[in-house]
Amino acid sequence: MNKRLNYIDNMRTLTVSLLIIYHLAMAYNTWGEANYIFFNENKILSLIVVLISPWFMPLMFLLAGIGAYYSLKKRSVSVFIKERLVRLGIPLVFGLAVLNPILSYIADVTHNDYSGSILSHYSVYFTRFTDLSGYDGGFTLGHLWFIAVLIVISILSCLFIKLFSKMKSNKCKNILYCFLAIIAVATFDIKPLGKPIITYLCVFLLGYCLFSNQEFICKLAKYKWLFVIAFITADITNAILFIFVGRFEVLNNICNYSAFALGIPALFCLGNDCLDFADSISMRCSRLSYVFYIVHFPVVVLCQYFISLTGIGTTANFFVSFVASSVITCLLCLAIDTNSVTKLLFGLKK
Repeated sequence: MNKRLNYIDNMRTLTVSLLIIYHLAMAYNTWGEANYIFFNENKILSLIVVLISPWFMPLMFLLAGIGAYYSLKKRSVSVFIKERLVRLGIPLVFGLAVLNPILSYIADVTHNDYSGSILSHYSVYFTRFTDLSGYDGGFTLGHLWFIAVLIVISILSCLFIKLFSKMKSNKCKNILYCFLAIIAVATFDIKPLGKPIITYLCVFLLGYCLFSNQEFICKLAKYKWLFVIAFITADITNAILFIFVGRFEVLNNICNYSAFALGIPALFCLGNDCLDFADSISMRCSRLSYVFYIVHFPVVVLCQYFISLTGIGTTANFFVSFVASSVITCLLCLAIDTNSVTKLLFGLKK
C-alpha cells in the first residue's frame, strides 16, 4: 500500500506542476481560443498544449478515483461525501469569489479595453453570465471547473461504488472494467458543458476499481515499454498533425484518442518504476498539490500581463513568466499552509 501511495502522490504532484507551462502556452495558441490573455500565435509553444491535452485531465480524475478508494477504506460514504463537500466546496466558492475575478478582469482589460479598477470590475463579473469562459469579463468557472466536476463525480460515484462492492464474480468485474474503458474512450469527444464529463466519470471509477489494485499495476508493468512507445508515438503524431499539418483529420483523431487511452497505462508504469519514494519535500508537495492547482492560474495570467507592460517581447515573456509564476505560486502555497484560516479556505487538513 505504501509503495503505491508514494508514486501515486508523486504522479499527482508532477501532473499538477505541468499546469503553469500549459497555461502559459495557451496565450500563444494557434486554434483561435481567446484565453484570458493572448499575445500572438506560436506553433512551438502551442505544441506544449497539444502534447499535454489528451491525457492530462483524464489522469487527474483517475488519480482522484484512486484517492477516493483509500478514503472510503477509512470512512463511511456519508462521511466521505461530507468531507468532499467541505474540502472541495469551500475552495470552490472562495476561488469563484476571489481568484477567478482576476482572470475575468485581465481578459476584459486585454480583449475589451476595460479601463476600470479590479474592484469596480466585480460588478461586471457577478452580473455578466454568458458562456462562463470569462473571456468577455463575465462570471467564469475558469480552471475551477475541475473542482466543481470532481465534487459531482465523487458524489455520483458513491452509487456505483455501492453496487461494485456487492459484485463477487471476478468475471463480472472484468466485464465492468472493459465496459468503463470502452465508454471512456467512446465519449472522449462528447463534451456537455465543453468537457468530456462522461469520460472523466469513467476514468474516476476505473481509478477506484482497477488502478487502486497494485497487482493490476504490476501486471500492466510487464508491457511497460509497449505502452510507453505507443503512447509517445501517438502523442507526438497527434500534435504534429494538429499544429503543423492541418490535414488527415481521421488519423489526427485516432492519434488523439490513442494518446489518451495509452497515456494513462504508460504513465502509471513509469510512475511505478521511477516515483516510488517519499521524503519531506515530496510529501509536502503532494499535500499542497490541490492548493497549487487553485492558485496557479491567476498568478500565471497576472505575471504575463504585468511583464507584458514592460515592453518585453512576447516570446521572452513566456520564459520570464514561467520563472516568476513558478516561484510566486510555490511561495503562496507555502504561505497558505502556515495559517489555519487559509488552510480552511483551500481545503487543507489542519
